[in-house]
Amino acid sequence: MKIWNQAPLVRLIVPFIAGIIAAVYFPLSAGNFGWIMAPYFVFIIAVTFVPSLQISYRRSWVFGLVINILLLALGYRLTISNTEKFAASHVSKLPEGEVVVLAKLLQSPLEKERSYKMVAELSLYRDGKAWKELSGKVMLYLAKNDRAAALKYGDEILVQGTFHEIAGPQNPGEFDYRQFLAFHNVYQQCSAGEMWIPTGSNSGNCILRCSYALRDRLLNILKADHLEGDEFAVGAALMLGYADKLDAEILSAYSGTGALHVLSVSGLHVAIVYVVFNWLLFFLDKVKRGNILKAVILILLLWFYSALTGLSPSVLRAATMFSFIIIAKAFNRYTNIYNTLAASAFVLLVINPFLIMEVGFQLSYIAVIGIVYLQPKIHALFEPENNLIGQAWSITAVSIAAQIATFPLGLYYFHQFPNYFLLSNFIVIPVSTLIIYLGIALFAFTGIPVVSAYLAAGFGKCVWFLNASVKWIGSWPYALQEGISISAAETWMLYAMIVFLVAYLVRPKPVYLFAGLSSVLLLLCSQAIGQQLEYSQRRMVVYNIAKTSAVDLIASQSNVLLTEPSLALNEKALSFHIKQNWWKSGITEPLIVTKDFISGQVCIRNNWILFNNTKIVIVKGGVPVIKWSKPVKVDFLIVSKNPKMEIAEMLKSYDPRQIIFDSSNSGYRLNKWKKECVALARNYYSVKDSGAFECEL
Repeated sequence: MKIWNQAPLVRLIVPFIAGIIAAVYFPLSAGNFGWIMAPYFVFIIAVTFVPSLQISYRRSWVFGLVINILLLALGYRLTISNTEKFAASHVSKLPEGEVVVLAKLLQSPLEKERSYKMVAELSLYRDGKAWKELSGKVMLYLAKNDRAAALKYGDEILVQGTFHEIAGPQNPGEFDYRQFLAFHNVYQQCSAGEMWIPTGSNSGNCILRCSYALRDRLLNILKADHLEGDEFAVGAALMLGYADKLDAEILSAYSGTGALHVLSVSGLHVAIVYVVFNWLLFFLDKVKRGNILKAVILILLLWFYSALTGLSPSVLRAATMFSFIIIAKAFNRYTNIYNTLAASAFVLLVINPFLIMEVGFQLSYIAVIGIVYLQPKIHALFEPENNLIGQAWSITAVSIAAQIATFPLGLYYFHQFPNYFLLSNFIVIPVSTLIIYLGIALFAFTGIPVVSAYLAAGFGKCVWFLNASVKWIGSWPYALQEGISISAAETWMLYAMIVFLVAYLVRPKPVYLFAGLSSVLLLLCSQAIGQQLEYSQRRMVVYNIAKTSAVDLIASQSNVLLTEPSLALNEKALSFHIKQNWWKSGITEPLIVTKDFISGQVCIRNNWILFNNTKIVIVKGGVPVIKWSKPVKVDFLIVSKNPKMEIAEMLKSYDPRQIIFDSSNSGYRLNKWKKECVALARNYYSVKDSGAFECEL
């Protein structure tokens, strides 16, 4: 009870977050929301300020219930208000066809393989000769050239193009990019190519413009000091939150060792900035009212650094929390860390309710809660007399506490567990801290060549050592446990298990032990049911991967993926489009083939597939179709790689139950074949149009 009294905001934020989540998954138009909530406001004001109406202690729960309902409703209403697609002028309500719009860039162009990608905010569109109001954010794709590369945050451009709703995941288990963008209020996209012109105006926020310009200048300092490759990529990410140059290999190395958190600017970085500038401004402590001035300067510096690094959820959390701490310290007020965390979350969610759906936001707050509560208890288990060992044990205690708090979310979102996280963090935390201090010094002394040269050399060597250490640990046997798949319900079961078992260890009550063991039992039952379903599965999946043929035959916890060598060797494409489905299906050792194959229940020979008594034939471009005396009955006919044949000609050789056009075919041939199928009254499925084809066999 004492803890709740010291941190009242913790109790208040729970119904507020519940309202936000309800609005995210069950959004309804606001309507006459204000009139509906008016009685609750009147009730609260009355019982607070009218003595005769005040509720007795025995019935104080009534007041609490009303407050909770009000907070839940406010969270819901605030989220609906921040959902831009409900606006009457939203881009989703534009007429079909090409349209000219005025767009403001909300980020600098991000270079992709064939285009530049950026998020833009729309304000006007041309309807005949008149300009009309328009709202909403869109994902813009511009042709890859010097004009697009020169664009900056805040630039205004006129764009001509057709706007489409962003497509959902095209393959089972694939990352839902549409939902991810929807949490950022981006629902539409446009591939404008060369059809755009700059207006010459920039209407971006002046603070963000300055911070981005400063970031570019600081990046140029790193380049000028001959930092390149992985050293530049990791150094820029560590110092400035600039992750555009991080390639898949370095990201995989850091992710596989549990050190990925250092590549995104977080509380550690903000804390170091606070410590450095708090020390530099020590003289203000001796000035009258200097503590107030110092607090203002520190808060401004922290938020400027947050803007400089891209305002990621973890940075927002850290900057907001430190702001509360700085204010409390300036006025000599005691702050409860849980109350401070709740207050910072409250402020951020009021500004942007959709932050609650950010993985970084969730991991950041849960990690801090875990460290604050568990680290002292873990640290108290061992008290070494040697100072060096004591420092090492402190880092270890922090790593264990953070991992206990975050590993269920890590399993849910990333499907992996780094087995050597303790060792990697033992190296990563002190080295990355040293890198940040060296980076601050390098930026501060960049005008003094002799000093900056030594600092740049030290900075580069430290980053090289950090990268080498992470890659070395990642190369060890069993460094990473991949393919772990748990549901949202199982994630909650894991957290219930952790909470109740930790509660039992802190305060040994049988009820806590019973609840913790019950959570374990529920989790085991859920996993057992899932494994039983995996053992009994027999499925065929034809994946939707651009210009690629990929047929997956899944039996129990094994599979055979028949595809092209280009995909078989493309780890990035496999990870994005296919591996999630393998992990969800319980397949940890997948088999990929590119030619004839015979084993167990699968026989692949000369474009024929026999699987679980199902006959599948592939008609492929460049491979002649065998002529039979009469059509051979098959279950599925897969058309692949643009064969120069009409459907009627294929049907002379095969009589399929269903025709499947995979994603390796051109749009022109697909449209032609679909019309033929309709004319011949044949059942067909186009992977390119409708996403991956899945069938239980």
